[in-house]
Amino acid sequence: MIIQEELKRKILNIRHLIEKFDVPAFECNKLFYERNNIDPCLAVVLTNNDGGCISYTKGISNFCNSLGVKFQQHSVSDAKSLEECINNLNRDNKVHGIIVMYPTGYGIKDTVFMNLVSPDKDVEGLSYSYLGYLVQFEKFRDAEQLRKLVIPPTAKGILSIFKRYYIDFEDFYKERGFYPENVTTNPFDLEGKRVTIINDSLAVGRSLALMLLNENAYVQICHQYTPFEKTLESVSLSDIVISAVPSGKFKIPTEYVPENSILIDISFEGNFDYPSVFEKCYKIAPRWDLVEKGNRINDMTLNRLVSNLFYLINSKLPEEELLKMKGKI
Repeated sequence: MIIQEELKRKILNIRHLIEKFDVPAFECNKLFYERNNIDPCLAVVLTNNDGGCISYTKGISNFCNSLGVKFQQHSVSDAKSLEECINNLNRDNKVHGIIVMYPTGYGIKDTVFMNLVSPDKDVEGLSYSYLGYLVQFEKFRDAEQLRKLVIPPTAKGILSIFKRYYIDFEDFYKERGFYPENVTTNPFDLEGKRVTIINDSLAVGRSLALMLLNENAYVQICHQYTPFEKTLESVSLSDIVISAVPSGKFKIPTEYVPENSILIDISFEGNFDYPSVFEKCYKIAPRWDLVEKGNRINDMTLNRLVSNLFYLINSKLPEEELLKMKGKI
């Protein structure tokens, strides 16, 4: 599919956000770890042969290699071997972070395995302790605010897009006295915005809803038990629509997409009608294959995953070392 040149400006510039905010922070961490002989290591546990999970694992591996982060891949096929694998990784001092590929399909609730992963190594933030902190809107482990808490990387990545664009627009306004693209207010200000999330998984929909509520947005979650007409009704009244339905059969007709809305399409298959949706929205993070590598939602997710790994590593460092890293001493 060829996207017309004039419509490409509507694609969210995720690459810019990563280069501006993540690259400097990662370089700072990398230099600090080298000086202190710390070798960051992330372990991924494959639990099935799902193509999406395998592709995501490969993406994590490549991204870790690009940053000099050690990567381990483990494969299991049943609940017992998964439990043993998680326990072994929890005990392995060389491993700093663990990610398990869900759903497992083992006939046991995945939350059982989520809570087996030690909070000290839970890079997905899916254990009950981290989700509890998220409900309470806590951001740090300590009163000094040196040790950050972990939140699910996909949801965190989406929130990061809005918060970073908000900063960019405000900086633009301070320099020039007006906002970019002839808008009269900052479109990435979440306060009071109506948001429809079409997904209720812990890793995406539920976690993201909590994050947006913490930013004073008005949030509506739709899922497989929401009547389709009610989902479309919610979409038609929204400022922001975030969809992550893993099905090629689910599509939001462009006629229900509000003018000048901001859209995030996380689904591998794509949940909007392309290319017509480009003409209706203000900004969009579209289906993965309509955007060049490095500018996709998945790229932001990978950066948030590794930033979570660094949070876990840093949380174990002495306060004096953390203050040095932040340049405070």
